[in-house]
Amino acid sequence: MSISGTLLQLNFRHIYYKDIRYDKETLQAAIDHLAKYLQTHIHSSSPFILLFAYNHIKTLIAYYAILKAGKIVVIVNPECKPIELTEIIEDTDPAAILFLNNSTLKFNYDEEILFRKQNAAFIIHSNLTDVCTIMYTNAEDGYSKGAMLTEKNLLTEIKAIIENNKLDQNSVTFSLLPFSHLFGLVLGILITTHVGGIGIITELNVLKISVTIENIRQYNATHIYSVPSIYYLISKYDHAGENLKNVKMSISGGTKLSPFIFDRFYKNVRHKIYEGYGLTESSPACTFNKLGEEPKVESVGKPIANSEIKILDDKNNECEPNKVGEICIKGDLVFKGYFNHEEATKKTIIDGWLHSGDYGAKDTEGYIYFSGLKKNMINVAGNNVYPKKLERMMKTNKSVVDVKIYSENSLLQGQIVGSIIKLNDSSTKAQMEFKKWCSENITNSILPKIWLFE
Repeated sequence: MSISGTLLQLNFRHIYYKDIRYDKETLQAAIDHLAKYLQTHIHSSSPFILLFAYNHIKTLIAYYAILKAGKIVVIVNPECKPIELTEIIEDTDPAAILFLNNSTLKFNYDEEILFRKQNAAFIIHSNLTDVCTIMYTNAEDGYSKGAMLTEKNLLTEIKAIIENNKLDQNSVTFSLLPFSHLFGLVLGILITTHVGGIGIITELNVLKISVTIENIRQYNATHIYSVPSIYYLISKYDHAGENLKNVKMSISGGTKLSPFIFDRFYKNVRHKIYEGYGLTESSPACTFNKLGEEPKVESVGKPIANSEIKILDDKNNECEPNKVGEICIKGDLVFKGYFNHEEATKKTIIDGWLHSGDYGAKDTEGYIYFSGLKKNMINVAGNNVYPKKLERMMKTNKSVVDVKIYSENSLLQGQIVGSIIKLNDSSTKAQMEFKKWCSENITNSILPKIWLFE
């Protein structure tokens, strides 16, 4: 299937959100209106606009409107709290911030858009040619960096996924992923609006999985995208298999799919899960088990179109088949680099190869097997937690003497975050106040599950 030359050339029949059907003409008119409003009211030459990316129809409209207005979209997690938000604003000096109200269907520009004056001292060192989207990631040193994704990156990803998953104008895509993650943005917005079929936008609530299962049946979904823990929850419902009878492909990513969840889902739902692998810097998916071929349990599949993968040892020599080394990616999916972080870019892209920071192996058939993290990161059900970053943010609280972040394995979430904290006051009251401060100032999805106070 051919893909249009730009992200702004949309191709879909209609999209559903909250049981409301939106056709292409309606959404295109909304995109054009917001784009014109942004162009008229922006007085800063900053190339960036921040977008709080809820799973909402307004996020789709805003994403394309920002691009049409000639700006780069900086995706922000709606849960982002003051410490992280301040750092992103300082890093990008955005011309505007879109604080979308996810409780309404219509925009209120006066309340949902904040226009900013330009910081005269702000300097851009990176080449932003063709960059359309920035996602913050890679905080191994304690500070998140903006991954610069180009239009070519994303169009290549769209084309490869459509080919791999055999999507067409008859497909009904149903993404159970957050739009604030690149995996969710690509599958929930970009694929939905370029495949020619029908897309469902939903606000995932793990406490209402039965509603999600009913919606899959109601809309006759053909392709589902989610993370392993959601497939586990779906498998717990007796009639899930009947509701998923029209599904051709259940795709999993974000974190490693365990054989336990794969087997349980197949036993109870009678569907096999097709696992993929990637990272923000690879746009994101660079491997997939392919529809029409038997998915290999425990493998994340083969490289998708326009990507090449090698397993390299510590001396950058290619490993023998089935030998573990670092997963490295090359091709049009590889991002442009980290915004204003040239040294970090050079350490990540070496001789054109993206060094993932993940361990894996490749068998004689070309299948990739993910085997763990080389980088200092914790993956909690697809949410990346960087210990040094979390420790640094916690230490901004003056009551903290020391913090140690660690991980524990989890059958359903892959990993969970633990913490050992020393405060200058060891009382229960001080501990409760610190936990409250963390919830108010740090994104909740990266906070520890285990709190141990010394």
